[in-house]
Amino acid sequence: MSVISKINWAMSLREPQFEALQYFDAISSNLDYKTTTKENAEKVTTENCENKKDIKVDKEFHFPSFCFDMTTGIGKTRLMGATIYYLYKTKGYKHFFILTPGNTIYDKLRKETIPSHPKYMFKGLEAEMGRPKVYDGENYLSYPVKYEQGEIVLEKTSEIQLFIFNIGKIFTRGDVNFKFHNFNENLGGSFADVLKNFDDLVICMDEAHRYYAPASMKAIDYLNPILGLEFTATPKDSNKNIIYRYDLAKGAGKYLKIPVVMGRTNTAGYSADDIEEMKIKDGIKLHERRKAVVYKYCVDNNLEQVKPIVLVACKDTTHAKKIREKIDSDSFFGGRYIGKVIQIDSSTGSVETEENIQKLLTIEENTNPIEIVLHVYKLKEGWDVNNLFTIIPLNAAKSDILALQTIGRGLRLPFGQITGVEEVDTLDIVAHDHYREIIDDIKDNPIFRNKDLDKEDIPDTTLVEINISFENEQLSLVDTAIQETKVKSFQDFNDARTVESMYKSYLSEYAKKITASNSTKSTQGQLSLFDLGTTIKTDTETQTKTLGDSTKVTETPVSNKTKKAITPALKKEEFEQKLKQLSQVAISVPKISINYSSTITFKPITVKRNHMEFDVAASQIERYDVINERLLSVVEADALIEDEPENALACMLLEEIPEFSADDAEYILDVVNQYMSLIEGDYEQKKKVIRRYATVIINDLKKQIYAAKEEHTEFVHQVQKDLILFGRFIKNMKVDGRVNFKKEVDDKKNIRQYLFEGYKKSYYPENSFDSDDERRFAVILEDDSEVLRFIKPPLNQLGLFYKAGKQYNPDFLVETKDMKYMIEVKASNRTADEDVLEKAYAAIKWCECATSVDSDSKVWHFRLIPGEDIVIGSSFKYTAGRAVVIEEEL
Repeated sequence: MSVISKINWAMSLREPQFEALQYFDAISSNLDYKTTTKENAEKVTTENCENKKDIKVDKEFHFPSFCFDMTTGIGKTRLMGATIYYLYKTKGYKHFFILTPGNTIYDKLRKETIPSHPKYMFKGLEAEMGRPKVYDGENYLSYPVKYEQGEIVLEKTSEIQLFIFNIGKIFTRGDVNFKFHNFNENLGGSFADVLKNFDDLVICMDEAHRYYAPASMKAIDYLNPILGLEFTATPKDSNKNIIYRYDLAKGAGKYLKIPVVMGRTNTAGYSADDIEEMKIKDGIKLHERRKAVVYKYCVDNNLEQVKPIVLVACKDTTHAKKIREKIDSDSFFGGRYIGKVIQIDSSTGSVETEENIQKLLTIEENTNPIEIVLHVYKLKEGWDVNNLFTIIPLNAAKSDILALQTIGRGLRLPFGQITGVEEVDTLDIVAHDHYREIIDDIKDNPIFRNKDLDKEDIPDTTLVEINISFENEQLSLVDTAIQETKVKSFQDFNDARTVESMYKSYLSEYAKKITASNSTKSTQGQLSLFDLGTTIKTDTETQTKTLGDSTKVTETPVSNKTKKAITPALKKEEFEQKLKQLSQVAISVPKISINYSSTITFKPITVKRNHMEFDVAASQIERYDVINERLLSVVEADALIEDEPENALACMLLEEIPEFSADDAEYILDVVNQYMSLIEGDYEQKKKVIRRYATVIINDLKKQIYAAKEEHTEFVHQVQKDLILFGRFIKNMKVDGRVNFKKEVDDKKNIRQYLFEGYKKSYYPENSFDSDDERRFAVILEDDSEVLRFIKPPLNQLGLFYKAGKQYNPDFLVETKDMKYMIEVKASNRTADEDVLEKAYAAIKWCECATSVDSDSKVWHFRLIPGEDIVIGSSFKYTAGRAVVIEEEL
């Protein structure tokens, strides 16, 4: 494995980081930076860089310097760490000077050189390189160096040494003397002169576009480095030394959010203040919708909650103060953002600035109340957050709105990867006053998407929590009671003794919960942003809707004026009634883990000897007179022998064939003895042959043994849970989006924003659908007397995996009088998609396993049904019979 492959494996580099390292390796493998000329380096780099462009280093630098143009959020610091280790490992360079453009990045990089930091720049290489020695603006005067007879004598080291400095501290100016260039008694010279004496100094320039001013370039060149490595997302037009580029167009939608330009076109007649008010209100409305979407995604995927934030760019400090007062008032969105906005600019006092900086640094934490950040060109490089979803530029000309410095702050992915949920994977930029001009500019640009708010307004939505007969706070207690009483079918709820045992278990678990709650009473009242659904409103009436005698549906809009409520224990009669209701709509579904088990056997073989000649002729020891060139004497040498040849060959086979174990001893000895019988000569002769040709013999045997290998793979299932009690699901529904399940909505492309009600056989009283095909299928299920009940499983609760780490959520689980079904509804043109078939194979196998353990003794079937074959009025049996035939997996 090559050095760069090892680095890639150890550091788990992203694809663009590894590609950049590969180009750097191709260049560096052909250069000795200590001796090469700048001109030769340019020539070699031109031949080996990406796209073989003509590389020219700026004339102000007298050393080769190469630039990596990497868009924000891809991981430039990790790439810097990889290149540093690469040069250390391949060329032995140990001294690396890291240059930062300001205090923010300076402090950030210092922290990221600490191995315990989550973004440690050498993460994965700890065992290989140890901990580098770091010198910075705080400790550089302690660098171990001596000054003898007018010359600096440097300490020899075997470890990597990093020198981290802010560019402002290495200038040489006539009016200001910085300590970096001053004589120091401890060093015997200036620290700049110490660095200048290294014969392997490499300069790493973070945000390299900030150093192309003459003073900066002069200060860098003074240090006499052998190589410069530049890292930036916004290179200068004059940069002709870019060896690798990975821009936003390549990263958006893969490693970064996709920027979406939002705007209104019909703004004629409105004043500038009116348009500004529109932008702010539309931006906050988008933010509130985004909070609901992200909250739902976290609930569905059992993830820690992510708090979306808004960045508002203001014109100046006076403007920022005005906007802050507007947002931080009762009249703005009902006072929901009072105390949730901070202002970052030069006008804030030192105490307030320090407090705001702390809030800014912890803004990703849910305990931090801040949701809106106002800034006046103060947030530049170095403020890296993953939870920025909305940018409202109030200060920008058209050319500034889409500048990478602006949108770069919000490109990082909140969950580390693209989720496939559009509103989680995108960054909204509100640009009303320049919207039409921008759209004209970007219509052919693959990076951006756009949304016209005149044609497609931001819908009024509400977050709805759908529960079954037991509300969410009670559900975990009931689930524990089911497991402790070993109930395997919901139909057992009709047995009085089973219900009695379950109620005792329920009360026991409730008592434990109350005890635990009382022990942590001191933390009561500390409500996070996302405590939804378990609260009592003090200023807003909670809306509830009861369907028949069963399930409640609670709409829980985000409110900051809430307090925790302790749900009282259910009375026995109420508990029994809810279990009875549940048994009528719940399908008994086990939670099954499916694994693969491979069994390897070796058929008996008749061994052949494929090596024809074993030469064991006696060796001789000759004594030769080199002066007179004559042979003095010859003595016969003792031949090397293997004392226990059978045992030696058996042990070698056991080691060479990993599928063998001690249990295969009889098989191994059989093939060894067969081979021994094919070797000519007596036993002593065979000892000599085995000693000399053991490796040849083992290779011969391996080929024959593997030719007789048989491998059988089978699925092994394990029941993790006898009965799944499906829990609540969260839905972001348009305000008027509750309709009867038999009603066809006109706005089919936005069908996900609706909730359909009126079911009697459904596990949930209301369901949401991804397509009208699914809605029609639910109508068929309700109307067919053969169908007893059905479930539309919420995300990630069934636990059916079809790929490593990826769960399959089927559209329906259906129970009839004699069978159970797992149903997938898919558009006709997608039933042969690779991903659809992979899910189908996993579902078929799951059904086989579920059949073998089904508590109601019913057979499970999987059906993949094309949407066009779902016609209201058809029976379930007929519709299921129209399913696509799934060919057996190869």
